[in-house]
Amino acid sequence: MYNTFKNTFNVGFAKKANGIIYALQKLPLIGKKVPSTLYSHTKLKLTLGVIATVFSVLGRFVGKALYLGVMIMLPAYYINDGMENIYPIFLQMFFFLSLVFGTIMESRVFTGSVKEAFDMIRLMRCEPKKYYLKNIIYKNVVDFIYFMPAMFILGSIIGMSPVKSIILIFEFVALRFISEAMYLFLYSKFSIIFQEKMWFLVPIMFAALATSYGLAFLKININCDVILFNFVTPLILGVLAVMSLMYVIKYKKYTNIAINTLKQQTFIDAEGAVEKAMFAEVTLDEKKMHKEDLNKNLYEDKKGYEYLNALFFRRHMKIIVAPIRIRVIIVGAIFIAGVCLVIFAPESRVDIMKELKEMSPLMVFIMYIMSTGARCCKAMFYNCDASLLRYSYYREKDVILSNFKARLKRIVGLNLIPSVELCIGIVIIVIISGYSNELINLIPLMLSILCLSCFFSIHHLFMYYVLQPYTEQFQVKSPIFSAVNGAIYFISYMCLNIKTASSYFTFIVLGVTIIYMFVALIVTYKVAPKTFKIK
Repeated sequence: MYNTFKNTFNVGFAKKANGIIYALQKLPLIGKKVPSTLYSHTKLKLTLGVIATVFSVLGRFVGKALYLGVMIMLPAYYINDGMENIYPIFLQMFFFLSLVFGTIMESRVFTGSVKEAFDMIRLMRCEPKKYYLKNIIYKNVVDFIYFMPAMFILGSIIGMSPVKSIILIFEFVALRFISEAMYLFLYSKFSIIFQEKMWFLVPIMFAALATSYGLAFLKININCDVILFNFVTPLILGVLAVMSLMYVIKYKKYTNIAINTLKQQTFIDAEGAVEKAMFAEVTLDEKKMHKEDLNKNLYEDKKGYEYLNALFFRRHMKIIVAPIRIRVIIVGAIFIAGVCLVIFAPESRVDIMKELKEMSPLMVFIMYIMSTGARCCKAMFYNCDASLLRYSYYREKDVILSNFKARLKRIVGLNLIPSVELCIGIVIIVIISGYSNELINLIPLMLSILCLSCFFSIHHLFMYYVLQPYTEQFQVKSPIFSAVNGAIYFISYMCLNIKTASSYFTFIVLGVTIIYMFVALIVTYKVAPKTFKIK
């Protein structure tokens, strides 16, 4: 088993090093200076592999901390309305979410990395039993280690002793061994992988949410401290875990599992399904197109790429407009709720006006969520550019700039629809509230809404042309694209915490939008001919 572990680690080590080299090659400016010969440079790959492994280990510690913090501690804090007496709620949530339903839904054999298992068993010829045993034992042991720091820290905050933290993680790992043996036994009897069955997963997920969060929200408390921290429970779970481990070691059908679950065609079909799922929302159903949509004479007054884009947006209107329609309905529903509030609860009018005056920073995140620029770019690539980018004339500077401007006008126009509706809704609510004289003070807020709508429209199209993240197989293979979009999301989210006057914030947003638009046009003209291509 040691050799299996070593081989798996070596393969993972090499993959991480290769991934870093690949990411470096995709960086602008320096990417072309990173030669492909680095893939065979053993010493450098060793260094990169060590760096990647260190970050991977740190990431696992952070991941466990985020899980405990975001999935358990944060909801417990809000439900409890503070830190006082939060320990019972935290323990109850962890009990249901991790010890009960996490144990039921997870299996190292059946829900582990199919890609890794395929590579090691099918390609590297590892013995299935040794590979699966390595996975079961190694991953449960490291889970124990990764959970320890976060559980100790959170335990000290909520009043749980280090001894209880260790017992809790021990029970977590013991239950994982027990569930593994149970699923192997069930597979040998029924040849069913329960984690692949929706009739099994969906009820379990709903039950997990209902018990983990629902009970706490309804103030129904179960004394999990008594259940988990007595002499009997850890002892029973420990004995059952040892018995389960013995069963797992003696299990004889690992080869059958590998044969049935690691078929190459199944693996290929799964990858294809993921690719199709990524673009399912922008796939055009030609059977539902109207004859009028196919009429080439609709835009006789337009020429060149204005004509091309007019036809494209006309024929793909349902794909592109559907999310706009949903946003319009949501904004309309919020507007109706706001009108009802100011009419039937007049005491809320003062608070509403106060919030509106300070809402500009909040609108950054809201407008980010409302923007459909990313979906439009995906639709353009899948239904148009993936084919036309094979021709060199389509990547010429003037063609790219012409296309960019034509598309920008339409995307901005579409995103402005719910934005304008939002502004009109604000005006009506303010008038009904009896604060018509305050409308002039809300002009900065409405200007910031419109500017942000334009900004995110420009941003998504700019990123698409300058980085073109999609491959021929319709996958996103641009680490910079993912990093930039992640940064924009993070900045938008952080704006929720900004408290400033709408007028100052509006001037900042307006300036950034105008500058960004000119930068986008110039950089697209200069850079896109080299980057806007099939990868």
